[in-house]
Amino acid sequence: MLHENPSVKCPRSSARKTTPLDGNGRINPQKRWWWDLKYGRDGSCNMVDPATEPAHCREPQADLALDHADQTLAVYPANLAPHPWPFPFPMDCEKGIETYQTLITAKEYQRRIDAGDDMPTDHKYTVFGASPVIRVEIAKAEKLSGDVTKYEMSSLGGAPLPEWTAGAHFDIVVTPEYFRQYSSSGDPADRTKYQIAILREDEGRGGSKLLHRILSHGCKIFVSKPINHFPLAGDGTKHVLMGGGIGITPMVAFAHECHAKGMDFALHYLAITQVDAWFLKDLRGVGWADKVTCHISDHGTRADLDALLSGYQTGWHIYTCRPDCYMNAVMNATTRHGFPEDARHLEYFFIPEMPDYENHLFTPKFSKSGQTLAVPADKSAAEILIENGHPVDLKCADGICGVCKCGPVDGDVEHRDFVLSNAQRPTSKRDHLMPVPRRNQKRRDRD
Repeated sequence: MLHENPSVKCPRSSARKTTPLDGNGRINPQKRWWWDLKYGRDGSCNMVDPATEPAHCREPQADLALDHADQTLAVYPANLAPHPWPFPFPMDCEKGIETYQTLITAKEYQRRIDAGDDMPTDHKYTVFGASPVIRVEIAKAEKLSGDVTKYEMSSLGGAPLPEWTAGAHFDIVVTPEYFRQYSSSGDPADRTKYQIAILREDEGRGGSKLLHRILSHGCKIFVSKPINHFPLAGDGTKHVLMGGGIGITPMVAFAHECHAKGMDFALHYLAITQVDAWFLKDLRGVGWADKVTCHISDHGTRADLDALLSGYQTGWHIYTCRPDCYMNAVMNATTRHGFPEDARHLEYFFIPEMPDYENHLFTPKFSKSGQTLAVPADKSAAEILIENGHPVDLKCADGICGVCKCGPVDGDVEHRDFVLSNAQRPTSKRDHLMPVPRRNQKRRDRD
């Protein structure tokens, strides 16, 4: 961030006749760098005290010699820049570096301008398809407990929001490379608003704490269009919804959809204390409240999973979400009582413990072009695809969100994702492959 020093008088001549040393681009000591900001434990944001900490300030280094070989960041001229949406995109760093190496100097650019050369200045984006994000406004922010806040989002112009189905989630965009996913807890039939609940996790990676601090009534943000990798089974004769903690949010949407479609269902809400059952107030006011059973451990109504899940009948489906110890307990009980693999549905919020995989080099082949690409043991197929000019939409890069899902045509596939069920994994089925997970990964919260 460089600011013109007001004490330096610049000549009143055309910008073409000035140079960077005419006074432009000097440091204004009254201005501060953004990284001089310091967050307090109370969430406040203030400038550092120059009496105790030095400011991050230095004059421009006009004589600095830059070596292209030392540059590690891609530089995108406007005609090569990614789409203008605030959303992650595949970055071609090598192309950016290659372009940077061909840039002419400012002096040479000025020489060509003075000589009357025609210098192209058109800035164009190449945009394919519709924007993956929409801008919404926080219409309501309601604190449900000390660490859980419910947010309702509406469109800016009052138009109906894009439709969605139960089990969908939204990516909240904080910066183009920093976003978080949250399951919708609203009614899919109500397109006047989207609804999510965010649990502030002080031991997480910081996303939930940041959003708790910055999201407030009237705040305008970008969110992705609804994405659903956890849908309701349309052929189910009964749907058993098991929600523990923040995992209750997608179950509420499932219940709304089941009720609207006349499907048989039961919602079990599990919490340790009454205070932890922060969604109970909302559930008491719905038209299907008689389908809800609340299990409060310290009230002596702790859920007996074997009793709840006994008596399996063909067509029954069970859904559960968060945390993994709870989901494991539910899945173990369904196994004991005969629920088949394709009747068990769960959504991960973080990477579960992974087995010790041994990675090997392998060579996938494109069915249309016949091109083959060698994937070394220390990289994923998605990384190699991107390096070779084949953009792959990535988000979690861990095999949780399912965004990179693609279709195997032939060959043996070792699945390491946490999206597909065993029933979805046979290689004969198209659109069922995640080209991301390759190596053992540490547990990572999605908060």
